[in-house]
Amino acid sequence: MHAVCRSHARLRIAAACGAMLSAWGAAAEPQAYEVDAGFDAAPQSLYWYSEAITALNRDMARDGFLLRVYGSLAVYQYPGTVVDETIDGTLWQLDLMPGYQWVRGPTTFGGFVGFDYQQSRLSPTDPTNAVRGTATGLKVEGHYYFADDKQPVEASLVGEYSTAFDTYYAELRIGARICDKLVVGPDASVDGDTGYDAQRLGGYAKFAFEMTKGVPLELTLIAGHQFVSSGGTGFGGDAGTFGTLEIDTDF
Repeated sequence: MHAVCRSHARLRIAAACGAMLSAWGAAAEPQAYEVDAGFDAAPQSLYWYSEAITALNRDMARDGFLLRVYGSLAVYQYPGTVVDETIDGTLWQLDLMPGYQWVRGPTTFGGFVGFDYQQSRLSPTDPTNAVRGTATGLKVEGHYYFADDKQPVEASLVGEYSTAFDTYYAELRIGARICDKLVVGPDASVDGDTGYDAQRLGGYAKFAFEMTKGVPLELTLIAGHQFVSSGGTGFGGDAGTFGTLEIDTDF
């Protein structure tokens, strides 16, 4: 869980599907939008997020410029060090980032650069926590995806950094295709900000189907263990078991 971005899975799926449709000569309506939403739970932390990406050339399956909007809300707790009581934290985040992608068959490379806004509220106020108040800054993202329904594996690598509270996130997935609709594999990630660093190791399962004709839907479940660097307190919560549920679609 993080105050950056969780996933861009639909980008690679759209690109792979588009490449196959072109090869078959099929007349299909290009998909110009990706929308995903998710929920994450870890010890002492709950996190909701949503993302929308638009292909400005109206086709996610081709090279071109993109526009991303991402928002999240984290609600978390940690023990105070100055006062002997629990600190309740709320962290809002919003970014707006133009970007570009290169599509080469089942492989997609891309990135975004833009504006990030974060607002942290602590009750009671904790003067020892550097992540409080409002911060804005520059945000950058880079990603690599490999996805092909005809191949036995898929892979993704995503990394992000924001100068707002020095927030960062990176995630690696490698999945095995069990059948046409189901992919499972390991998932590893790191994320944090000023004074907080977490690492996650677990696995994911992704199930794909069509919500309606021409509108694909993916359901992804991630679970594992979260490790937190000694002395750190932040939006991601404490060490322990975590779980994430995400829904993605494009149209």
